Amino acid sequence: MIIKVQTDELRTGMYVHKLEVFWLKDPLVHNDMLLTTEQQIHTIAANGIQAVWIDLDKGCGPAVSDSDHASIHTAQGIHQEIMQAEALCLRAKEQVREMFSEARLGRTIDTVSTLPLVDEIGNSVSRHPVALLSVVRLKTHDDYTWLHSVAVCALMVALARQLQLSEWHIRCAGTAGLLHDVGKAAIPLAILNKPGKLTAEEFTLMKQHPEAGEALLRQSGENEEVLDVALHHHEKMDGSGYPHGLKGLAISQLARMAAVCDVYDAVTSDRPYKAGWNPASAMRQMASWQGHFDRKIFHAFVKAVGIYPVGSVVRLASGRVAVVAEQGGESLLQPKVCVFYSLKTRQYLGRQMVDLADSQCLDRISGPEDSDCWDGVDTNALWMRPVA
Repeated sequence: MIIKVQTDELRTGMYVHKLEVFWLKDPLVHNDMLLTTEQQIHTIAANGIQAVWIDLDKGCGPAVSDSDHASIHTAQGIHQEIMQAEALCLRAKEQVREMFSEARLGRTIDTVSTLPLVDEIGNSVSRHPVALLSVVRLKTHDDYTWLHSVAVCALMVALARQLQLSEWHIRCAGTAGLLHDVGKAAIPLAILNKPGKLTAEEFTLMKQHPEAGEALLRQSGENEEVLDVALHHHEKMDGSGYPHGLKGLAISQLARMAAVCDVYDAVTSDRPYKAGWNPASAMRQMASWQGHFDRKIFHAFVKAVGIYPVGSVVRLASGRVAVVAEQGGESLLQPKVCVFYSLKTRQYLGRQMVDLADSQCLDRISGPEDSDCWDGVDTNALWMRPVA
């Protein structure tokens, strides 16, 4: 869709369709271009251009005001957003699947066509940070490769916002997350879809996907930031990662961010050979891995996703078991939970929503529960469709 916007509404990430001037001869500014720097916007304004036409199919739209954000957030709770997130996941899965298929056939990937999807994912994260992040975690083995890309995209956007990066870098982070694993299109399907642990030889082949992805994306004309994430998202701070064994700040910020997002989604996802970790347990385990992640970035990730992310099974001080249904507004330790079991009476309870941040609530989380102990309970239904 092509719309007209005022020059003072321009921001990086927009795609200029037409300037409607014939006299501007600046190499930075022209028709059919993506705004990637503030200098381009300044040049447009400095030349007296009052309005331009932008293409929403190729770039982002006007920013939503703080008051609009507030009204949207009030009117649209997490459960309505979850329904929208489910529909978005279906569309995103098909688009990513098609992209991988094109790459597997040796065709150049049209990465520009993914920008509207990145923006849609970013908008969902902006409206309600945990809805899409929680829904996309519920992937099946058959969907893993495609929805893992969508999950990492959403996590990268949430993390970039937490780090207060520029809008251009937020969009770049989302794009990098969506495309980070495209090199797996070069890996034999028998290895990619193997329902068990890879052999040493198979793992050696799998470790080639970062370099394959960087090559595929370079052919597509992607920017260096996105190329770097595809190549280096498996590097570790202590230099023990691959493919180049980079260490510390030799790893780019976006690649350090991707390392956290990639691992978190991988360990919390069910696979044929292992059940996904409870999100809260994943946070604790990842925090204990010395030399793996950039600590500052990991702490920002925890703030973005929550110490007890939505879907976490937790034990309360009262001896009850609950599922985290919604993040608390003020404290990472006081989310809204859906109680379903009493450890004291060993009986299932009628589902009850408890806001741990409520001043009248005397209960608190004492720690995460082992998800394996609750295999017979549809805990996903508790947070996706909780009682009022």
